[in-house]
Amino acid sequence: MPDENGAENLQELTEDAVVEEVEEVEGADGIVDDVPEGDDDADIAKSFKDLGLSEGLLTTLSELGYEEPTPIQARAIPVLLGGQDVIGQAQTGSGKTAAFGLPMLDFIEPENEETQAFVLTPTRELCIQVTQAMRAYAEHLDGVEIVAVFGGAPIREQQARLRHGAQVVVATVGRMMDLINRQSLVLTSSRYVVLDEADEMLDLGFIEDVEKILRMCPSGRQTALFSATMPAPVARLAETYMYDPVTVKVTPKKLTVDSVEQAYVMVEPRDKLERVVEVLKAEEPEQAIIFCRTKIGCSRLERDLSNKGLRVKALHGDLSQGQRDGVMISFKEHKVPLLVATDIAARGLDIEHVTHVINYDLPNNPEIYVHRIGRTGRVGRTGRAITFATEKQAEDLKTIERVVKAPIGEWERPEERLEHAPRPRRKERRRDRAGDRGAPEAGDSDAPDSNGLVKLFVNRGHAGGIEEDDLRWALTEGAVIPEDAIDSIRVMDRFSFVELNADQADKAVEFLDGTKLKGKQIRMEVARS
Repeated sequence: MPDENGAENLQELTEDAVVEEVEEVEGADGIVDDVPEGDDDADIAKSFKDLGLSEGLLTTLSELGYEEPTPIQARAIPVLLGGQDVIGQAQTGSGKTAAFGLPMLDFIEPENEETQAFVLTPTRELCIQVTQAMRAYAEHLDGVEIVAVFGGAPIREQQARLRHGAQVVVATVGRMMDLINRQSLVLTSSRYVVLDEADEMLDLGFIEDVEKILRMCPSGRQTALFSATMPAPVARLAETYMYDPVTVKVTPKKLTVDSVEQAYVMVEPRDKLERVVEVLKAEEPEQAIIFCRTKIGCSRLERDLSNKGLRVKALHGDLSQGQRDGVMISFKEHKVPLLVATDIAARGLDIEHVTHVINYDLPNNPEIYVHRIGRTGRVGRTGRAITFATEKQAEDLKTIERVVKAPIGEWERPEERLEHAPRPRRKERRRDRAGDRGAPEAGDSDAPDSNGLVKLFVNRGHAGGIEEDDLRWALTEGAVIPEDAIDSIRVMDRFSFVELNADQADKAVEFLDGTKLKGKQIRMEVARS
């Protein structure tokens, strides 16, 4: 990793910036717990040495701190080294750049200066990131030149670099078509082809150009297609232009990482702006990406949040490349804490320290939700994902919750989350070895009082929307406690107390502790003396 003090200003995002600096290498700190469901990992390589990579690449990987391959790397690299076509389906952050990049570099003949391999990317940001990673991997491979070509940078400079020889080209679709039309890029010797984030290329309308590019390549090429999702047009592309591909699908058992706390805010459409301002001011995110569904909505929200006094920038498809670069500089350098973005504009961004993802617009499907919230909780940090939904979208929210297999609770202010955090479980009472088995020790708070009652503590009260009737209903209907076994219920502002017959206390705690009451989780335990 480079020294932060030597980082290039991203406003100079030309080929020179890519040449001089390698900022981040996907997979170095990537998610490594992306385990396939129902798959046995016993036969999967646990070391890069077991994958059959060359010594030069192994040396580089060791220097970069790579210890063991991620699942997508362990599965895809041997297949690609064996010369087969691969369809790789994995989430962002799974280490897929190394999965296709390392076999590609082992395939290159340094003495041959023709373009032997290329990677097609949908966006300039992804093009730069892939180039940075590939150059890092090729550190100890003498004579291998990797050139990035993308829009927004002087095309003559890129043409000059290609003339000097580029065995590997990383390109955006539009710029590659331009260079081919100018006869500055010839693909007749390109026998290793990668399509990265193919579903994004489909969203941006590039599929026809991708097909034209593939038709210019040798028929005996090896092709790898990586895509987070597999819509029908992408599947047809693979069927038409790939030869007997091996599908490597890495699906997490939980689609979201455990380090992301998820919450929702149920809101009326007319109150949405005020509520998102309230949430942002309460959460005080270090860095947050706020997702909108449309470019117009993105621009409007940026304006509205700015008018409310918040420091915010927008990232969407109507911005010029210079404007996009300026926005990314501001966000990456922490000059603004809030980035309002559309899904397409944010694809390919790799920013380590995003603390919050805000779904201002509920995504159309659970997969988009997963992609969005995967941008926080990285590098061992805990992230927060907060989703705004209307009553009409309640079922959509439940669908997302089922798919991600993780609870999405109602949003609470940070101070309320602390107030309502589960109390630590007390260790089981030590029993007298000599006898009195099961009897409470003297002075133990579990012991019933002189009236045979036990007091239970509940971590919610009036402030959490809980009233006496709510607790009585939960006890009688949820825990099936007889009405006459309940002696008293006292609801305070922040918590409540329940007194009931001693023989019913364990049952009440077992049935109600950790359940939801009026949409909020409650904790119930025997009150301390």
